[in-house]
Amino acid sequence: MKPMFLSLLLLLFAGHVHAADAPALPAAWTQIGITVGMPYAQAKALLLTAGWIAGAPDNEGDPVFAAHPEVDCGQGWDAICSAGFHRGNEAYGLVLTPTDDDKLLVQGVF
Repeated sequence: MKPMFLSLLLLLFAGHVHAADAPALPAAWTQIGITVGMPYAQAKALLLTAGWIAGAPDNEGDPVFAAHPEVDCGQGWDAICSAGFHRGNEAYGLVLTPTDDDKLLVQGVF
C-alpha cells in the first residue's frame, strides 16, 4: 500500500518539476525587476520598456490570451505556456503558468 501511495504522489507532482528546474533568470532581466512568480503582464511591460521584443508564436489561429498574442500554450495534462523575447543577439523564453482567473505568472526561463 505504501509504495502505491508514494507512486501516485510522485505521478501527481512529477509534471510540476519543469518550472522549478528552469535555469535562473538572465541578469539583464533581474536587473530590471523580473522575478519568478510575478504577473506576466508586469514582466512583459518591464521587458518592452527595456528594449526587448516579444516574438510571435509558431502556431496559427487565435491567440490563447488576447491581451498577450505572443504567448503560446501547449496541449494536454502537463502543458505549459511560454513567450519568447529577444534583444540584439540575446533570446530567451519565459515559462508561464496560467491562473484560475486567466492571468499568467512567470515561472522560469529557457
